[in-house]
Amino acid sequence: MFGFGGGLFTFAALFYFAAEYEHLSGWKWALASGAVTVTVKGLFPGSFIFVLPAQFGLFLVMWWAHTKNQAQRQGDLEKREADVRRERQERVSRARAEADATTDWDAQERQREAAAEVARKDRQERVRLAREQREREERGRGSGT
Repeated sequence: MFGFGGGLFTFAALFYFAAEYEHLSGWKWALASGAVTVTVKGLFPGSFIFVLPAQFGLFLVMWWAHTKNQAQRQGDLEKREADVRRERQERVSRARAEADATTDWDAQERQREAAAEVARKDRQERVRLAREQREREERGRGSGT
């Protein structure tokens, strides 16, 4: 049916492209397919019928490796997403803390300004009262002379 080389390269090519499609190392699977073909042909010379089950067994191994690889990638993706989510939450927390600190600083600044305004009004009131007192005293001295 296939010659020895034809079957070897056909299966190797199929495994190469299938592995590349599944994000596995294509050359490793192509070499594995070639090794399976050579081994089966060496053990059972002239019997191509045993190569097909051996290749199917290799396909099952590849499917298992792909499933394992996919689970690994999914776990890595979830870990990266969790890290990104945690970093985002930390940035939000820091931004809120900075905003609270700015708000606290603004509130303290308003309190200082209010206290300064009260002190200024208090000084103005004392100056006004002192002026009125002095004017009363001057009127009292002026009318008494």
